Amino acid sequence: MEEGATAAAYLPDDLVVDILARLPAKSLCRFKCVSRRWRALISDRCSSAQTLSGFFFTSRGPAWRFTGLPSSSVTPPPGGAGGLPPVVDAALSFLPPSCVEREIEMLDSCNGLLLLLCSDECPCRPPPAFYVVCNPATGEWVALPQPKYTPGDQTWCWDFEGDRVITWYAAVGFDPAISSHFYVFQVVEANYNTHHCLEAVEIYSSETGTWVLSKKGRDDGGFNFMYHMTYFNGSLHLTTDSDAVASVDAKGRPWRITHVLGRQGADDHRRYGRRGYIGHSRGRLLYLDDVRKDDVMSIYVLEDEDSGEWTLMRRVSKKDLLFEPWKHVLKPTYYKAGFHPNGDLIFFYDRTRARLISYDWSRGDWRVVCTLTDFEHAHRAFSPYVPWYSGGLASQQIATRSSSHSPLEG
Repeated sequence: MEEGATAAAYLPDDLVVDILARLPAKSLCRFKCVSRRWRALISDRCSSAQTLSGFFFTSRGPAWRFTGLPSSSVTPPPGGAGGLPPVVDAALSFLPPSCVEREIEMLDSCNGLLLLLCSDECPCRPPPAFYVVCNPATGEWVALPQPKYTPGDQTWCWDFEGDRVITWYAAVGFDPAISSHFYVFQVVEANYNTHHCLEAVEIYSSETGTWVLSKKGRDDGGFNFMYHMTYFNGSLHLTTDSDAVASVDAKGRPWRITHVLGRQGADDHRRYGRRGYIGHSRGRLLYLDDVRKDDVMSIYVLEDEDSGEWTLMRRVSKKDLLFEPWKHVLKPTYYKAGFHPNGDLIFFYDRTRARLISYDWSRGDWRVVCTLTDFEHAHRAFSPYVPWYSGGLASQQIATRSSSHSPLEG
């Protein structure tokens, strides 16, 4: 060995990659400084692992199914049996009986982690519903302690001046490039006579193992949550019925409200039945503006986060995509499945022809990805899945430490 050289410099690439595959995100970032060769290996590994491989979607048979992208470039690091890539357990058979014996609803997916809601068919029978975060690529899971408001429920409560508090929706936030810790966001709505209003978000941090309540500001105005949300750049971004995007910081800082069409577009947004869809691609926050009666959808990008300025990037013709007009307000003929995180693609599900399609807005063309005949209607029917092969859920010990907080203890 040459003088001054380290032993790590002489390890074969295959062995180095196998070692790196077992490390958390923070260690990977630190080990980029070992050498130029290690930096290249780590960058190649992260870029290959962190890309879209398919979608979980609601189905008629089991509660969910998974469909992979035939052109997916996912190449997991070595380490499986016989040198083959590890298999992603899309059926989640690794979950314990305490979860499997209950009704499981898949709520969200973010960078390899899934958020599940485990509940009893009879909601009045204990124990109450609880959240589980899991990684189907590694078979790891963790049950979260209970938030203030029972998950997936509607409770008679006057905390927000309405007669009920509703917690039907939640999301998971995880960015392994920044931290090995994750967040869970529980949307808290209040019922006011005939409509629901977004009032607060409960935020769980795997770093602290606790929940905090983040309330909407008094000057933020009133709006209805429209079911779509995405975690990006440290915040959960939610769509509303007034063309506004509510951005809730994971650290509990004040909410940020931006208007895609400008404040004057809020009334038109409600009047014409717009359904906004939010996501991100290539490091940009994107918003798809969709009006039921129009033949065109518009894609906006948040150009300046400080000023909250959204810019029109592309228009998409529904006729070019062969979409039929909506026939029912609750069951559209097409669904937005998600943006590709690393490409100029947006995926739609054509319910009329039972097919998943991808639209390339940079080229203006589309293609059929696959046929999904067992799809079932749901407000958030699709969860884009990006596998993460590094082991170790950061909150595994925190969340199950105390039997008084963990729903699976005792």
